Amino acid sequence: MRSLLCLTTLLFAFAAPPALAESKEINLHKGLGEQNRVGRLFFRGGLEITFKDPKFGGISAMEIELGGHTAYMMTDKGDVADVRLQYNAAGNLAGATLDEIRPVIGAAGRGTNAAIEAIAEMPDGGLLVAFERRHRLLHFPRSVKPLQTVPRLLNTPVGLERARSTRGIEAASPTANREILLIAEDMPTSRGFTFAWLGNGATWTPMSYALYQPYRPTGATLLKNGDIMVIERRGTAANPQGTRFAKIPKRQLRPGAPIQTQEIARLDPPFITANFEAIATSQGLQGQTILYVASDNDFSKSRPTVLLMFELLP
Repeated sequence: MRSLLCLTTLLFAFAAPPALAESKEINLHKGLGEQNRVGRLFFRGGLEITFKDPKFGGISAMEIELGGHTAYMMTDKGDVADVRLQYNAAGNLAGATLDEIRPVIGAAGRGTNAAIEAIAEMPDGGLLVAFERRHRLLHFPRSVKPLQTVPRLLNTPVGLERARSTRGIEAASPTANREILLIAEDMPTSRGFTFAWLGNGATWTPMSYALYQPYRPTGATLLKNGDIMVIERRGTAANPQGTRFAKIPKRQLRPGAPIQTQEIARLDPPFITANFEAIATSQGLQGQTILYVASDNDFSKSRPTVLLMFELLP
């Protein structure tokens, strides 16, 4: 029995449990803790997260596992962090643990070591990933965990080659018509519009996305009713001053027609502000539409990653 106890103790000592996050629950409003609604969003919990692993940070894209148990967060250095989410008895976001951080393999079979800026599910269940600096699109076949397989290079939309290194595709989402919408952060087509594209990975139709000054799009996700939710940033990446949540009605996505949005909510001080670039959706136990947004802290030791959870109200 003593030998068995010793063996059990050794097994626990050498096991590698998920790394606990140094996380702190935060309120939506910095002064009024009971303020849980902004626009059509109901706050369902928020965290400031600091993992000890130096590779964690710079989150610019995210996928949420069905049921909201795991967030797959993509970084500006070409890694994906598998983060397990925890909830309280009311079903609100309450904590997180880090399972692992793994490199994303590129088309050449090596790590990309490049900034992942946007992600969208393809009709075949695989994932389209957009990179900046060297602008390109990769298609990752479906896998048990996202981005575990060797991808193939997709055709680049015409015009993207003119984008500045950090002003390319920032938002991507599947559409109700089984296509992919891509939105550039800052590529003016004319005054008040930025470039967007609608396509399938082989061909792309140029579109224009109406800007709500001074906001710029940073992420997008498909809602269960076929609309697309976009997050937009006001300010700079290092000093964000606010976030706008805007909906693209599915009827707006017509080739050649400018894309107009409908505002859902804004996060301006004294509500919490951060450089929110990643957005993903899941479904609640009662069928609610749940939104998650995560911030890009640029790997700063002084700025934690902020993760917020909202319920979209009718």
